[in-house]
Amino acid sequence: MAKLPKGIDKMPSGKYKATASIGSGRTRKRKSKSFATITEAKQWMVEVNADMHSGTTYAGDDELITETYNEWVKVYVVGKVSAATELSYHFTGKIVAKYCGDMRIKDLSRKQCQELFNTIVASGYAKTTVQKFKVHLTKFCRNLVNEGVMKRNPMTDIDIRGAKHGKQADDKFMSITAYKCLLKELKQRPIHEMNVYGMVILTILCTGMRVSEAVDLRLDDIDREQATLRVDSSYSRVIHGSKAPKTANSYRTVPVPAFLINRLNQWRFRQNEVLMNKGISMQSDHLFLTETGSVPDASAMNFWVKKLQREVCGLAADETVTTHGLRHTYASYLLSREGGNQSITYVAAVLGDTQEMVQAVYAHLMPEEKASQADVVRDAMEAI
Repeated sequence: MAKLPKGIDKMPSGKYKATASIGSGRTRKRKSKSFATITEAKQWMVEVNADMHSGTTYAGDDELITETYNEWVKVYVVGKVSAATELSYHFTGKIVAKYCGDMRIKDLSRKQCQELFNTIVASGYAKTTVQKFKVHLTKFCRNLVNEGVMKRNPMTDIDIRGAKHGKQADDKFMSITAYKCLLKELKQRPIHEMNVYGMVILTILCTGMRVSEAVDLRLDDIDREQATLRVDSSYSRVIHGSKAPKTANSYRTVPVPAFLINRLNQWRFRQNEVLMNKGISMQSDHLFLTETGSVPDASAMNFWVKKLQREVCGLAADETVTTHGLRHTYASYLLSREGGNQSITYVAAVLGDTQEMVQAVYAHLMPEEKASQADVVRDAMEAI
């Protein structure tokens, strides 16, 4: 009987067990695998030796995925990204713990990753959320490859098709009729009947600001002579304070109608009066504060904007949009004929977005605009 190569033994079952040592000293690691034929065992030994010379030591692949991911976030993410982004990485960690509780890195194959995402998609997470999971785990696995813990990134080409989309484009903005109805009501409502949520909503209807930008406006952001509002910060619910705007484009000056400047001026006096009567000292120069002296919460904002749409515009609950939907509505209105057919360049500047973003996200038509443009096309064809 021919002598077996070093590292390969024949098992009682007739299979061949190949064992290889990778690394040296404390980092030395033994790997073994059984094969049906000696040829397969030899090929595996060649591949493992090649891995060793390329820097793949597999050191640490016995660790739990959950623990290794959390350690990676602690070292490479915390303190290097925004608080909101950091929070999203921690949320991904919870998903990893839920679905990969006792799984070890050495068990993490491309098949395992695809099955994981099949499960996540089937669980009903929104597509944008699933995409974030994929980005985070791809970066995590890439780091493991760079450190020699695994040979290749098992997250490559993972398919997340089937993940549910959020609201369709037509559900993200109001009709022109509803937009004008709500704007007219908040424009004319006596100031003593307004609350802070109505004032923020009125501001967004007139500017298309993000909610976080609107609630962080200060008194000195108002330019009465030029009739503009300055955006140079936004409010973070994570840190409960101001932070830099979302992007470099977000720093901007937004032109507003004169009535909004007047309403904001009236509101400032009204807000001071309410807070003083409640014995709350003015510790902030924010334009918008609740009756407890705090910045309006985003969830409360959504409650009020939906409430107003139902009460003022007569919309059904499933027809209402969120406060961010007001931003979509404002952008779409500017791009419509009734809004003056403003250029994408202008709309991008006002929104603090890129032209590409406006084209991709906001340049859809409102229901009435779709109908009127369809009539124009019909009339043109009739005239041929």
